[in-house]
Amino acid sequence: MKKALFLSLAVGLSSSFYAVSSPSSEALLSEQAFTKAYLKEVKKHFKDAQFKVTDNLSIEVTYSTGATFSTNLVNAYLRYSEEKDTLEDIFADYIDSTKSARQLSEKSKLQVSQLRPVIKPISYIEHITAKINQSSDKKVPFPFYYEKINNELVLLLAIDTPASIQYVSKEKMDEFKLPVEQLKEIAKSNLDTHLTELGAKFQRIEQTEGSSNIHMFIADETYEASAVFSNYFKQQVKATFEGPVGLVFPNRSNVLVVPLNDETALYQIAMLAYSEYPNLSYNVSPFAYEYNDGELKRIQF
Repeated sequence: MKKALFLSLAVGLSSSFYAVSSPSSEALLSEQAFTKAYLKEVKKHFKDAQFKVTDNLSIEVTYSTGATFSTNLVNAYLRYSEEKDTLEDIFADYIDSTKSARQLSEKSKLQVSQLRPVIKPISYIEHITAKINQSSDKKVPFPFYYEKINNELVLLLAIDTPASIQYVSKEKMDEFKLPVEQLKEIAKSNLDTHLTELGAKFQRIEQTEGSSNIHMFIADETYEASAVFSNYFKQQVKATFEGPVGLVFPNRSNVLVVPLNDETALYQIAMLAYSEYPNLSYNVSPFAYEYNDGELKRIQF
């Protein structure tokens, strides 16, 4: 099957909105209005930077050093629209995070701008750990930062350079001197920007016997599976399908998606993933999952 900069955390609003404690007390700002309001406020705090709106809730920031990063406001807008916090608290959190990030060394800034989230099977951790300990007198732990997503999958962070993709060690995470949650959000935002620049999209798979509900997610043959956990992917699913979907990602470059209520197509992609998984390089999961608004639940047949 054919497939396969840095989250500047800042949110702002013009001073006239600071008095608003929650969206319920005023008409809810649209994504476009929220983005414009953020832009107006953040310029007050970073006078040496140039800003360019690349999409609703997405802004490109260029600092005087020439470094260019991306600002993703999806989570900020979610907090705002769901009234989880006051506007003032949301803005303060994001602006403080941005100021902390700017204290990084130039080398760290570059590396953080190259962070990407990478999804791997949990067996990858077990395999690498066993291999390391084959030639060690004492037990050596897995050397890279990772986080368990569910019983089958883990999240790693990688620095993606033109020359290679290098997984981030726990020591490197400490060097960044930023909270783990912030680094994960930066990595996810970097991936969102990457997918946007690529124009990643769903493509319906044509079958000889007629129309098909099976869609393949097309990106760069490296981050398709990891994209499943991105805001960009969530938006593409909502734009393409009505309601929950079922999906498989047997390896990093192949993601197949069908409407959850199409049992025939769902069974078809599930069997394909299960049978092809052992033969694929960079494999991820042999299982099918229900995907609903960014959440995965394994489907039992």
